[in-house]
Amino acid sequence: MGEEMVKRELIPADDNKSSKPTQEMGQRIRQFRKEAGFSQKDISEAMNVTRNTVLNWEKGKYRPDPDLFPELCDFLGISLNDLFGIHPEERITPHERILIDQYRRISAGGQRIVDRMIHDMLDEELWQKEKMLDDSITMLDQISTLAAAGNGYAFSDIPVEDYCFVFKDDRNKNANGVIRVKGKSMEPVYHEGDSVYVRYADSAEVGEDIICSSNEGIHIKRLGENGPYSLNKAFPFEPKSEVKIVGKVLGIVSANDLPKKEDLSLLEQIRHSEIMKFKEKNGI
Repeated sequence: MGEEMVKRELIPADDNKSSKPTQEMGQRIRQFRKEAGFSQKDISEAMNVTRNTVLNWEKGKYRPDPDLFPELCDFLGISLNDLFGIHPEERITPHERILIDQYRRISAGGQRIVDRMIHDMLDEELWQKEKMLDDSITMLDQISTLAAAGNGYAFSDIPVEDYCFVFKDDRNKNANGVIRVKGKSMEPVYHEGDSVYVRYADSAEVGEDIICSSNEGIHIKRLGENGPYSLNKAFPFEPKSEVKIVGKVLGIVSANDLPKKEDLSLLEQIRHSEIMKFKEKNGI
């Protein structure tokens, strides 16, 4: 083994102790190597180190010698920011580098044609996405669980605190709103933090799960022969005022029912008029 290779192999990182930053760098080296289509042997031969050294880098046991960072980045086709995990969302992939290089080789006229093509394609994709969202999303009431004065709310004046978007399906096609479950009284069917679909109604059949109101607030219960009750016997339903049925539970809202966070601003633009009417109607 040559003297230079010995030097390159025996420089430890973090005082010869594996640390989280070192482990994370090792994971990035492995990821970038695989993305570029290289083996550990390819790196070891190109950088004049042993394969075991590359293996230890990727396992996070050691960092490469800082003098090797530029050479390693150049070989993998990445930047120092990529190697250190700084702004990874801005990282340019090897394929993107090829496209940039090809773009720079064509004439100014050719670049303008490519620019127009990209612009038109982005416009078309945005239009298709807007259409897909508009066709597949419905806007529902977000029902409040606030307490009420007197004998509770009737289904015709159930309190609404906001709106929410959900993807249409057979479970929610008849829903008017959603409400978040509080407490443990309906376990094991419904858990605290669950949201459920609600269809507004002032009556229900025995055995159906309902939303009902009293002057203590709005509750999710099951309707029995003697009225609403809790499924969890440790939390009996003992209202101190008249109870009114305000809706039927149609099912639990799943994570797949909800649009992604990055799509919400687009949905708000698409449904701007509907949102304004909703806020005016509910005094929001």
